[in-house]
Amino acid sequence: MNIKKTANFLLNFAIKRLVEIFGILIFLIGLMLLISLFTYSPEDPNFIFPENTQIKNLLGFKGSFTSDLFFQSVGLISYLISFTFIFTGINIFRTKDFFLIIENNFFTVLYSIFGTLFLTHFYSNTFSLYINGNGGFIGGYMNQTFLNSLILINKDIFYYFLIFLILILFLFSINFNLKKFNKFILKIFLLVFSKNNKNYTDKSEIINEYIPQDEIKNLIQEDLPFIKNENKKENRIKFTLPNLDY
Repeated sequence: MNIKKTANFLLNFAIKRLVEIFGILIFLIGLMLLISLFTYSPEDPNFIFPENTQIKNLLGFKGSFTSDLFFQSVGLISYLISFTFIFTGINIFRTKDFFLIIENNFFTVLYSIFGTLFLTHFYSNTFSLYINGNGGFIGGYMNQTFLNSLILINKDIFYYFLIFLILILFLFSINFNLKKFNKFILKIFLLVFSKNNKNYTDKSEIINEYIPQDEIKNLIQEDLPFIKNENKKENRIKFTLPNLDY
């Protein structure tokens, strides 16, 4: 028994399981963040309004505090951040690559900056009682920098440019792969439409369905004369010579 190989195997096994556990934790964090954001209510208790004790958030006070913190800082971009954590956890569990969290967080920071700027500049009016607006206080700060003057050069171009940039960075943050996505869509398409197709277990089922029995008889070729003669030769009685022993 090779002790070195066994030790390497156990080490690799332990590392993979730890990475999988880490991926599950990231997934759960993203899922809980998404739930807290969807059930957010401005009337819930948080660090700004602590006197209210009635909590509508599904995750209680912690969910109310967390969702309020995200909304006040980055605004509606918080929803994209939650989806990034969810997909990052799935990808870490699937690929066993721990460093995906670093790469994806880098793209998350980038699309959060441009996303908050976009929401603050183009959609400053909010109807959800967010104190810092749809872009949060980070978007308000970014809108006071030189980026605001760049957008003012041509608002129409920068409007679509920022949407495209945010979308691309978000897809990078979830490790989006176009080929795998196309294969996934194709599998779903085949599963949905293959139910209407019949499953054949034998070739005769296909022949019976598409070719009537009367036509099958006409398609069978009759035996040729020389084939019949060969069959007759095979059926002839074979004679054996008598023994030479007297």
